[in-house]
Amino acid sequence: MNQGRSWLPDPIGGITWFGLDKPSETCFVPFYSGVSDLPDAYQTCNPGVYSRESAWWAFNFVANWAAVKYSYMRQDIEEIQEAIEVQEIEKIAISDIHALEIFNTSGADDCAVFITDFCGSNADSVVSAWWAFADIMIVKYDDGYINSPGHLAHEVGYSQPWLDESGWQDGPISYTNRQEN
Repeated sequence: MNQGRSWLPDPIGGITWFGLDKPSETCFVPFYSGVSDLPDAYQTCNPGVYSRESAWWAFNFVANWAAVKYSYMRQDIEEIQEAIEVQEIEKIAISDIHALEIFNTSGADDCAVFITDFCGSNADSVVSAWWAFADIMIVKYDDGYINSPGHLAHEVGYSQPWLDESGWQDGPISYTNRQEN
């Protein structure tokens, strides 16, 4: 998603809010249009080789892991998205002030250094937070259960009304081999 803010010089006024997976399972990270480089984690992407050095893999992993218990994990994802993205908006507001001051006093080149460093450091901290979140989710939803300190393997599943209606109160207890005509 791109954002144009005409009241600021172009290198500061243009921002790309970049998310590396489905919008519902990613976190949008801001990059000023005037950055001269991107952090290594955002330049490392090989879908054929899993790497914790890759921002793409951090977000893709969480999005895929969410399939284990989506209705539960979606709530966890939404909470961390909200917390991080609110912080991102607050950080940009502060960075804008510093970037504009540097742009006005030292020029575009020094401003580019500042915003590149800011965006790189910020993006790296978001990727680290997302990996930490992924690690928590691995433990919390291990083997399809919901686990919490002192309460492991809490089974959750279909609601009792659904089980009663479907006749699967005890799960699938037999299978019939049906042949197509």
